[in-house]
Amino acid sequence: MAKRRADRFFKKSWRRIVPLLLIIVGIGIAVIALIIVWQQNPAASPRTIILNLLDPPYIIGAAVGLMVIGLVAAFFMSSKETKKRSLRAFLMLLAAFLVFGGPTYLMYILKEVITSYSLVVFLGLASFIVGLVLFMRLIKEK
Repeated sequence: MAKRRADRFFKKSWRRIVPLLLIIVGIGIAVIALIIVWQQNPAASPRTIILNLLDPPYIIGAAVGLMVIGLVAAFFMSSKETKKRSLRAFLMLLAAFLVFGGPTYLMYILKEVITSYSLVVFLGLASFIVGLVLFMRLIKEK
């Protein structure tokens, strides 16, 4: 009986540790990659170091992937109330980005990709409206 309890406790504690380990390993990979790139050229500027690190995006992709998987796992293992609050906070950040970043940064990025200026303006305006509607809905629910 005591062994079953110990096994269940070990499994539960292991499940709680795994997301944290994934996040820490992801951050560690990113830091080690930055140190290796810096060691190759110590006189390089931070911008050059980051550009050299992003040139083959596999290492940073793996680091970001591990961190995202850890965050998602931690989200799914949290309580129902924590999930609800986390989702609400994420939606609030998304609404803020759509309201402020949509008409500015999104239009700047889309201008480089899409040649039709009227389509870019329409998408910027649409992101602004969607952000406002989402923001108003989140405030109304509170």
